[in-house]
Amino acid sequence: MVDPAVCSTGLLIGNSRWHWAEFQADRWHFDHSLPDLSRLEITPPVWAAVGPVPETPFLNKVRRLTLADVPVEGCPPWLGVDRALGAFSAWNRCIEQQLDRQAGVLLADAGTVLSLTLLDSAGGFRGGQLIPGLRMQLQAMAAGASALDLPALDVESPSLFPRETDAAMWRGALQALVGALGEAQRQCGALIWLCGGDAARLEPELIRAGLHVRCDPDLVMKGLVDLMPMISPDPDH
Repeated sequence: MVDPAVCSTGLLIGNSRWHWAEFQADRWHFDHSLPDLSRLEITPPVWAAVGPVPETPFLNKVRRLTLADVPVEGCPPWLGVDRALGAFSAWNRCIEQQLDRQAGVLLADAGTVLSLTLLDSAGGFRGGQLIPGLRMQLQAMAAGASALDLPALDVESPSLFPRETDAAMWRGALQALVGALGEAQRQCGALIWLCGGDAARLEPELIRAGLHVRCDPDLVMKGLVDLMPMISPDPDH
């Protein structure tokens, strides 16, 4: 259990956004923003990174959580700490909720990239997949086809075959992710945990496709919070 008097702020530096955990009013709050150095000056965080780390004295190296700190067996050294944190967190929630883990656990982190991370029945790392996320797919279509523009964020259509180009791009990108995740689950049979910035957008599509998923958009940050006591709050430690 984290002592908020010692560790009250956590930060994961992502590829495009910074992800925060802050203890306020007797509970943890999570938010996601563009990089903001001014927030580091308020309370130096326990932090981890998969994206560019800025040069600043407020990110103390002794408060950095790395892949070696995450207790998931078999992680290769190239694995992003965000994937390890999410997998660790999903496994712990399965134990807490007494969920069946005999076929393993499949973490789907729907961010800039949809990363799939498979744990075996003992919670060890088995492997995964990396798939372009929603916005990355849309950006690729807009960049690679002269007749296509980057669509707005609010043009999704419930139709499987929209008439409008923007909505058709959104639908195609969504269906690509749903299909990839559905096939991965069919092959491995593992319990799916969904997290990340596009989790809320993907969850109803996965349910509509007949997949049973557990969804917690802040699963990775909850894993970081769980491990914050391992990182010394004393910069001289």
